[in-house]
Amino acid sequence: MTAADGIRIAVVGYASLDSTVRSPRFEGLDATSIVGPKLADGNAGGIVHITSAVHLAGAEADAVSWVGCDENGARWRAALRAHGASDTGVAASGSRTPTSTLIHFEAGGTICLFDPGDCHGNDLTAEQTTLIRNADWCLLTVAPRHVIEQVLDTLPDTARLAWAVKSDASAFPPGLVERILARAELVSFSSGEIPFLSRDGVRPEARVRPGTLLVETRGARGVDYAVAGDPALAGSVEVVPVPAADATGAGDTFIGTLTARLAGDEPAVRLTPQRLNHHLVAASDASAAMLERRHRTPLSISKETP
Repeated sequence: MTAADGIRIAVVGYASLDSTVRSPRFEGLDATSIVGPKLADGNAGGIVHITSAVHLAGAEADAVSWVGCDENGARWRAALRAHGASDTGVAASGSRTPTSTLIHFEAGGTICLFDPGDCHGNDLTAEQTTLIRNADWCLLTVAPRHVIEQVLDTLPDTARLAWAVKSDASAFPPGLVERILARAELVSFSSGEIPFLSRDGVRPEARVRPGTLLVETRGARGVDYAVAGDPALAGSVEVVPVPAADATGAGDTFIGTLTARLAGDEPAVRLTPQRLNHHLVAASDASAAMLERRHRTPLSISKETP
């Protein structure tokens, strides 16, 4: 039993089967870049990392996503369920489930090659709409723009919104970024995404409403945080670096854990620096634990999974 027990969090975003390789360096266009053996081959990615973290933190995770009517789609849904999330809100259509190929460079940086498949319809399904309307929290990740707009239109005023930022202008044009920032109570982003969230020189902390928690993840350098309008709720959290050839999903695990822990706080409980620091450390520890578990039990899906 945890403080988040009974809380329902709708996690909205792409499904994906992830393959990962490492490369010493990117040699540029029209040149050959050398890669090593695959670190992952068809692992369950997309929002599975987030829903798994939400489940482990004690809340109920409802995935709102899309897969193709193919073997990969069935395998992705099986992996989702195996890691504690409901797949009631996973719609199946088309013939191709999304896939990603991630190339991590030893000098720093990652290239993501994403095939979105052909499984995203024009509207939320009735099941997806019901889940969003009944959610205590909605954790929004990257998805087709028309879906994001429909989610915001459907989400009741009583529900709380968290945004796991993705620098994707096709999914999040400037007007939609403005709308989300005005609605969200938690915004998590990497240092490199600050320009994406800024506009005309105005940084994200000045574009949100008072009380919004902004979390900047900085890799091995730790996490910076601030609550808009409350200078007392600002600071940094150190992290314990975990040697990992493949860090895919670490950020997703962090935001899933943090959202679930915040959701477990009673509305009357005042967020103090100590309590906020405790939540952030727990989320960071969950990411480290996920990376350590990966060496033993990857979030993979076997070819035999029905």
